[in-house]
Amino acid sequence: MLMPVYYFVIGAFKSRMDIIKHPFSIDLELITTKNFPYAFKHLNYLNAMKNTTIITGFSLLIVVISASLAGYAIARINRKIFQLYYGALVAMMVIPFIGCVIPLTVMSVHLHLYNHLIGCIFIQATWNLPFAIFLFVGFMKTIPKELEEAAYLDGCSTFQVYQKVFLPMLKPVTATCCIRTGVMVWNDYLVSSALLSSNQTPTLMVGVQQFFGSRATEFGYAFASIIFSSLPMVILFLLMQKNFIKGLAAGAVKA
Repeated sequence: MLMPVYYFVIGAFKSRMDIIKHPFSIDLELITTKNFPYAFKHLNYLNAMKNTTIITGFSLLIVVISASLAGYAIARINRKIFQLYYGALVAMMVIPFIGCVIPLTVMSVHLHLYNHLIGCIFIQATWNLPFAIFLFVGFMKTIPKELEEAAYLDGCSTFQVYQKVFLPMLKPVTATCCIRTGVMVWNDYLVSSALLSSNQTPTLMVGVQQFFGSRATEFGYAFASIIFSSLPMVILFLLMQKNFIKGLAAGAVKA
């Protein structure tokens, strides 16, 4: 598991020939940092970072709000239509995304969303929504019904119960959802490469791909660009790891 990480981290500080000759070792005398400024410049890092952050941020916002509301309705409101909807969502989780790329691309062209960040945001959000709802439903089923009943006795409406009883308790599963969805969207290459053809709207993963050519691969530059691309998600996980583990465990109890 750690070997690929070790390989690209040490490779980022080596020349192309040194990587080919000594892939798993590093000579301290041959360490170089020239890969990083080159990768930063040719990756167009700031622009790619901005686009990736916009797509990830808005996708997360849509997913978390929609999943928490849908999760509450499915877990707590006893209506058959919600259970049928939940079954359809769970079934969607087994559909391979690559089979939907062409239809989604055609749809985005007809809706004039092709080569626009908003089209990428909607597709990323809707595709990550089923698993997020699955997590929220499982977590909300673990919350005692007595709390909900007490709120109703105090005169709260259904939405007020959601707002005042459930929302304050959703921190662990929200952290889990944010990390899982954020990593999926941040590291996505397929959707971005299919829907964003302009050089003005690249994402980080699309930018990394430029260092992998059909005739030659600039390994050092590629590894440096991977480090640049990975750092934000690593920092996010370190900040939220306790809630991530707690939410993942709780969400799996009754899902």
